[in-house]
Amino acid sequence: MVVSGAKGDEVLERLPKIVLALLIQGMVLLVIALGVYLAPLLVSPPYPYWVLILIQGSLAALVSCKLGLPCWWRWIQFFIPVGLYAGMLINFDPIWALVIFVVVWLVFSNAFKERVPLYLTNDTTRQALSNLVKKKRRQRFLDLGCGLGGNVAYMSQQKPVAESHGVETAPIPYLISKLVTLLRGGQTFAMDMWKTELAYYDVVYAFLSPEPMPRLWEKVKEEMHPGSIFVSNSFPVPGVEPSEVWELSDSRKTILYIYRL
Repeated sequence: MVVSGAKGDEVLERLPKIVLALLIQGMVLLVIALGVYLAPLLVSPPYPYWVLILIQGSLAALVSCKLGLPCWWRWIQFFIPVGLYAGMLINFDPIWALVIFVVVWLVFSNAFKERVPLYLTNDTTRQALSNLVKKKRRQRFLDLGCGLGGNVAYMSQQKPVAESHGVETAPIPYLISKLVTLLRGGQTFAMDMWKTELAYYDVVYAFLSPEPMPRLWEKVKEEMHPGSIFVSNSFPVPGVEPSEVWELSDSRKTILYIYRL
């Protein structure tokens, strides 16, 4: 039975991204195996391994976006075979490979679970957030997916901000954020953003990815009180006109989408 069309797209979307990535690698490997089998008809063997590895990584990176992976995964897809080949050449101890994998997972686990990479807010954006809250008093600020906690600490030092909180579930970023806020101010919590009660806050900030925005907007509408503000860095809510759009003058050309409830 072959799954095609919209049903096929739905099946691919439901797969965990790491599973889809490995399926793509396997599919490309089969294509290369077929190519090696047929290649003697045109080019005499042997074929350098490094050439085959580069073809493997390049093809996997090329088709990843087409088959439902976020395009930033193309770099991961390219370096999976290249990294494995390099490890074989230098007799890399598999134990260290396991250690590296665990560390990467502890840092970027949200990229696998929620399809949200680790994005860090820069100083220009923090200044813009400070300007956003300075006209009111006793503001309660929340950073959804606060990363290393720098944003939470910065906002805690702004006079109009009575409380500055952040939530983070990736283990290593959370531990770093806990230390940063302990030293500089604010509080972070090891809490899933979907279980965080937004009604308590006056300003909620998110720097996530396009993936969770529709669901997050439903949560924002349901929980945040009238007069509160939701701010999304770089990723607008699909189909919803923001109250304001701030284009910042930093090197990444950050855009803040501001939604006033």
